[in-house]
Amino acid sequence: MEGGAAPAVGVGAGAEGEVEVVDRRRRLGSYWHRKSSACLRYGPVRVLFVVLGWVVACGVGAVLWRDALKFMENEFLLKCENRREVLKSEVENNLNASFVIVGLVASVPDLNNSQWVSYTRRTLFLRPTVKTLVYQQRVLASERAAFERKWNRSILYITDDYQFIRRPDNDTEYSPILFQTDDVNFTFVDAGAYPLYRGAIDAARDTGLFTLSAVTPIPPSSWQVGAYLAYYGPGRDYTSFSTIAERRQACKGYVGTVMNVTEVFQGVLSRFTDVDDMDVVAVFLVDPNSGLFPQYNCSATASSCAVPLFDPAHRAHEFTKAAVMWDYGTQQFEVRCLSKHNLKLLALRAVIAWPLLMSLVVIFFSIIVYLVLKRMQAIERDVSLMEKMNEELKIAKVAAEAADKAKSNFLATVSHEIRTPMNGVIGMTNLLMGTDLTAQQLEYVKVAQASGSSLIALINDVLDLSKIEAGRMELETVPYNIRNEVDSVFYCFDEKAQQRSIEMSMLVHDTVPTCVIGDPGRFRQILGNLVGNALKFTKEGSILVCVRLLDPSQGNGSEFTAINIDHKDAAPGDVQLSQVLPNNTLSQDEGFDGSSLSNGNTAPRLSIQPGSELSTRETVELWRTWKLKTSSGRNCKPPENFTIIASVEDTGNGIPNHLEHRLFQPFSQSDSNTSREYGGTGIGLSICQKLIKLMNGRLSVRSKPGEGSLFEFTLPAVLSDMSGSNKPCCAQPVMEDKILKGLHVALLDNDLVRQEVTASYLRCLGMRVEFVEDVKSTLELLTRTGGPTLQAVLVDPKGLPISSITELATSIRNIPTLTALPVVALAFGLPPSAEKDLKAAGVSIVNRPLRYPTLASVLHEAMGLLPKAPPKKKVNNNVKLLTGKRLLVVDDNMVNQRVATSMLKRYGAIVSSVNSGTEAVAAVKNQKDNEKLDLVLMDIQMPEMDGWEATRHIRNWEVENCTTCRNTKVTWCRHNRLPIVAVTADAMKGTHAECFSSGMDDYITKPLDQKLLQSLLERFIGKEMVNAPQMTATPVS
Repeated sequence: MEGGAAPAVGVGAGAEGEVEVVDRRRRLGSYWHRKSSACLRYGPVRVLFVVLGWVVACGVGAVLWRDALKFMENEFLLKCENRREVLKSEVENNLNASFVIVGLVASVPDLNNSQWVSYTRRTLFLRPTVKTLVYQQRVLASERAAFERKWNRSILYITDDYQFIRRPDNDTEYSPILFQTDDVNFTFVDAGAYPLYRGAIDAARDTGLFTLSAVTPIPPSSWQVGAYLAYYGPGRDYTSFSTIAERRQACKGYVGTVMNVTEVFQGVLSRFTDVDDMDVVAVFLVDPNSGLFPQYNCSATASSCAVPLFDPAHRAHEFTKAAVMWDYGTQQFEVRCLSKHNLKLLALRAVIAWPLLMSLVVIFFSIIVYLVLKRMQAIERDVSLMEKMNEELKIAKVAAEAADKAKSNFLATVSHEIRTPMNGVIGMTNLLMGTDLTAQQLEYVKVAQASGSSLIALINDVLDLSKIEAGRMELETVPYNIRNEVDSVFYCFDEKAQQRSIEMSMLVHDTVPTCVIGDPGRFRQILGNLVGNALKFTKEGSILVCVRLLDPSQGNGSEFTAINIDHKDAAPGDVQLSQVLPNNTLSQDEGFDGSSLSNGNTAPRLSIQPGSELSTRETVELWRTWKLKTSSGRNCKPPENFTIIASVEDTGNGIPNHLEHRLFQPFSQSDSNTSREYGGTGIGLSICQKLIKLMNGRLSVRSKPGEGSLFEFTLPAVLSDMSGSNKPCCAQPVMEDKILKGLHVALLDNDLVRQEVTASYLRCLGMRVEFVEDVKSTLELLTRTGGPTLQAVLVDPKGLPISSITELATSIRNIPTLTALPVVALAFGLPPSAEKDLKAAGVSIVNRPLRYPTLASVLHEAMGLLPKAPPKKKVNNNVKLLTGKRLLVVDDNMVNQRVATSMLKRYGAIVSSVNSGTEAVAAVKNQKDNEKLDLVLMDIQMPEMDGWEATRHIRNWEVENCTTCRNTKVTWCRHNRLPIVAVTADAMKGTHAECFSSGMDDYITKPLDQKLLQSLLERFIGKEMVNAPQMTATPVS
């Protein structure tokens, strides 16, 4: 036990020792902390630290200040030296220009004063500050008498009172003035007689250099100086002599000048007065040994004397370290530069400014770093929040995609499930109409077929709306004929319009091109919805479709956006996927007769409203004469990109202004009673709005209750190159008629707008039209001497009484030259009695609405241009189209099988049917050699095996059954391919692409339409199916 207790005691002792060491260290640290805190709390110590810091800061500041001051003084000195050099250079330039005249003395032996004056005048531009130039001849004392006899003049001297007297004979040599400029008159005056000039003259003689005299005053405040240069004879200068004695002996005379030094100094130094922060002073330093101190008001005992020559700031008396001197011979000048500010303060400010600036920079960057750190923390929080939101968005996106897919699947399923029974209904009614029925039974069948067609149209509208809202609507870019498309829309509503006695008219301006590039199907859909809507709400009256062109050279460029289509590279059938624009309400202009969407230059819209400003004679005349600025007439090529303006106007009930905003909302109508009274779902206008937006156009509506409505839209279009590839849609038969082209007719109608509608049809047939408005003017036109030769008279009975028309026809028959002139009535809703009267009067009748083929045919017959053919019974020419062809119908619905089989047997085909894709594959594989199949019509959605999988099995079997293709990796056989056509009720986007990718050759939707089926069969016979590849005739097993 003792041995076991010892370690425990040792451990406890060690722990207590460690605790004691830690405690000792803590007490020691606390002690030093208290000592240091006490030291810092002690006042004198803190003062000492502050004083030491201040002394160090002052010492550093003093050093920096001294260096800055020295730098500024040196900078001032350099600037001052620069001013001196500029000033010295200016003085030397003036003197050098002056002493060039020495060459004149050397080159002209017999120089006279006139020559001197002339030369100095001509060279005055070389010395702008020196005007006085003289020549002084050196005359020794021994030569004075001879000199005076030669010139017959005495050497003169000017006294203090300005008296000219003879110079006394008391000198060794003289320097009288011989030649002078015309600004002075001191001829023969001895300049050497004056002490101020004598020293400069002797210095010039001994040195050979130009020398200056002491300055002399020029009243009131200028100073001048004399300058001299010795002349030693032609070709000789001071370098020609080695000693002063030789120069004295050779000296002939002196060129002297007087220079205004104040003017020179001021001209040079005034350039710098406003440039730098300094004042410049130029002074003349008087030689202490010259004895001239008293003359400059200087004390004789003074050590120096300075005469200020340039001192605009009056600071010549101030001391400065920035002073530089230069001399000319025995004369000295000095330039002094004085700061306008205290250099010491400037240096101190510079020393203080930099530390303050650096402190501010440090503080500024510290703030920036702090803000950056704070921002980074905020960004981290935002990033974490965004990551969380992204996760939520991903989940929401997956959910939205699932919902969108579910919606698409639902629409596809609903479409398929509705179209499948409707295929049976419409197909059976088509077959039933081909049997012998009573009139009542035929009426019942027509009602059933119309109801089924309405339901299919409703399904198509819902699918279109869903495509547009999902951004999956595709637009074609193919050439089409606008007039044909409007005509085809009218054909759809002819029967309904005639039943309700509503006249529908089309007015297309002559400048509208025949062939444009765009989407004809969507154009028909828009126009059909608008015309159907107008027909629905118009109980009586008329409907006018007006199409015109916006001139791009005059229109507002920002108003419309052209479709970006390169039609030269676009093949028929190419599609362009566009984005759907936001679903906002389009513009709704006020005023029924106001201007429409066309803010640019366009033909005026004509109106069918009675009394409207748009139906007056002036408006109609503007319509007829309007032409494009970029082309002239319909036959000239219009611009490549332009805008079509189409309007649909009716004389129906109209729409109240407060309900117009509901027109473009899906599944809503302007009034809740509308649906009960007129029917409809309210999505037609919404689809029109979205399609027009999709094609970069605009739609507007204007209406007045009780008067009617106007819907107008614009569509950008591209001109089709009609010289390019074959475009059957733009063929000319509906336009100019070769037989009627060039014929001249008279058109009688008192309604100008209706008259222009008829004239537009006639002009498109190539005819020339004369407009008349009553019977009297018509007869005057026909009987006028020299008038046009007319081939027919066209009359509209709606504007004239029947009796007037029969009277006109009778009057024409009574004119011997016009007995054979045909009279044609353009009738609409005439009673039988009226028709009988017109025919009795020999008037041919064309029933409105006008159609190009109908109008041309009646005119041919009335004018006797073509023999009247007996009526032919309509014969079905397609009964032998599929004679001998074996077709297989694959469909799991027995009704659809029966419909398709019956419709195909009408064409003479041998038709068999199966119920599933599995049976179809088996039927293809087990076909006999003498009973080979020619075509398969394959349903898509079938149990067990759908149409796509069945088609792939058939294509694989064809490859395996071909001796050429079986050993290759091709997916379909080029030598033995059975045409397969997809027949499905699924009209959603992507279905046809899936059909083609699975190996099918063409595509047709349910319910089967007789025209579409015939078009498909014609492509099959002509081997022009959409997805059929080029086959190779190679023997196969």
